[in-house]
Amino acid sequence: MILDFVILACLIWVAFYDIKYHLIRNVDLLVIFVMFIPTLLIGFKFALANLFIYLTINLLAKRKIGTGDIKLSFICGLLFSSYFQLFNALSITWIIGGFYAILFRPSAVAFAPFMICGTYLARIF
Repeated sequence: MILDFVILACLIWVAFYDIKYHLIRNVDLLVIFVMFIPTLLIGFKFALANLFIYLTINLLAKRKIGTGDIKLSFICGLLFSSYFQLFNALSITWIIGGFYAILFRPSAVAFAPFMICGTYLARIF
């Protein structure tokens, strides 16, 4: 339980850093990954599936998604316990991110906050 809150706090830090600098640092992702080591086997297949989906989207979108977002997709995938959660998180992420992009029309979108929000909303529901 405490580990979940620490991971959430670290993910919120990643989201704020991504909003401010449009960059997801590898050291932040590595720290979060180390926290997942005790529970790595539970969500590993969902993390690989999430990574594969984002890599496919990145290739189809001609590399418009940042590499930090792709690495973060693996970390977020470790939080899932079913494919249902995975696909709900993907849907929520892209819907919220799409609405933001349509409403505010930024030149670049920090995608990490939407990924983290979608992940936790899928875990709640």
